[in-house]
Amino acid sequence: MRSIARAWARGLPGRHGGALGLGALAAILALGLGLRLGAALDPVANPRSDSVNYQRIATALYHDQRFGDEGMTVASDYSPGAPLLFAAVYYATGAPYAQRALIAVALLGAGMVLLVYLLGRRLAGAGRLGLAAGLGAALVAAVYPSYIEYSGKLMSEPVAAFFVAAAVLAFLWALERQRARVWAVPGLLLGGAVLTRPEYLAVAAALAVVALVVVMRRDGRRAGLASAAVLAAACVVVIAPWTVRNALVLDRFVPVSTGGGKALFVGTYLPGDGSEPEVRRVLLERSGGRFTDFDQVLDSTAARHPELDRDQALARTGRENLRRYAGEQPGAYAEMLAAKLGRIWWRGPAGTADYSAWVWLHRAIVVLGLLGLALLVIRRARSSALVLALPLAVITAIGMLLLASTRRSAPLMPLVLALAAVGVAWALAAVAGRVGTPMRRPRGAAPGPSRAP
Repeated sequence: MRSIARAWARGLPGRHGGALGLGALAAILALGLGLRLGAALDPVANPRSDSVNYQRIATALYHDQRFGDEGMTVASDYSPGAPLLFAAVYYATGAPYAQRALIAVALLGAGMVLLVYLLGRRLAGAGRLGLAAGLGAALVAAVYPSYIEYSGKLMSEPVAAFFVAAAVLAFLWALERQRARVWAVPGLLLGGAVLTRPEYLAVAAALAVVALVVVMRRDGRRAGLASAAVLAAACVVVIAPWTVRNALVLDRFVPVSTGGGKALFVGTYLPGDGSEPEVRRVLLERSGGRFTDFDQVLDSTAARHPELDRDQALARTGRENLRRYAGEQPGAYAEMLAAKLGRIWWRGPAGTADYSAWVWLHRAIVVLGLLGLALLVIRRARSSALVLALPLAVITAIGMLLLASTRRSAPLMPLVLALAAVGVAWALAAVAGRVGTPMRRPRGAAPGPSRAP
């Protein structure tokens, strides 16, 4: 084992552009970590309520082994991945100090920068082209304002960004292997993403189908079924303990968290444009002063279905909204969906929107990401294109149906950054007239760019 590790280490310079390439990567990682640690050591003074509640949940886990304190009535609306991580840091360090969890998030953020480098390099192909794409993507990830801001408050987005990038990279790696057991790696990482952001359960299911189809076409039905089964089983292993806990505590089947009912109700309420701040304003105004708090409005709405708990009642009302507004006002509903799509992708997540230059750079990154995705398809890397496109498409569709917050795009930006770097690298190479074969793959590997880390 030691000899294998030494051989791998000796080969690093050759695989990553020599000493100069490794030095550039180290400098980018140091920059990303330094910026994140700076934000962690000087946290946001007045974080939003979600950050406060994540800290309350993590502190309750540390002190009482309970998910949420006595003052929280809807703790189950929060996904458990991030607060469980924060609580683990508190256990490891002996005290529930938020700054210690923020430092852990900063370290994860630096790891995410490395993953973006590996993704960009793998997708762009061998040689200088891949190195340039990887380093360029990593540099933008290192300084991207959203991730710096998220390092100063306890939120789930940077944790999810790490798991999503790692899961996609592991999925591409597993596609190159011809052993079913390797699919446990992306499965476990997808499980971490689902615990952190429950909507990624749909992404995990979609990627399991991709594994089934791609491996089946290449290696036969048995291999395809085995690969998909291992991936799904590994994902379930991560999620199942929390699902069992929910069944015992909530007395019903909840895979990860509640809160989907509220998201569906708000996201389908056309008079409020499917935006929580606007829905809150409209409904409070329409209450004629009877309510002063949005939760009171939600409780009143849920009371229309007394046979259901609040989350289930709001989900039913949301389905009623969808049938009513989409059926009676299809044009207006389509306009709302277009506006929600813009909120997800065109403005940028928290932090980015605070600087006008970064808003436009974010938009350029999104457009270049689409270019990179198209180039993957054109250059016959269709499996890789599909693996990256699925999370983007699935989460966008969920956001358009439910709440279309700018935060939806934050966990996906590592994929977009890698794709944008591929688009830029190949476009520049085309202009220079030096485009070669963008990929090499070992015999039996799935179509698509391949490169060892």
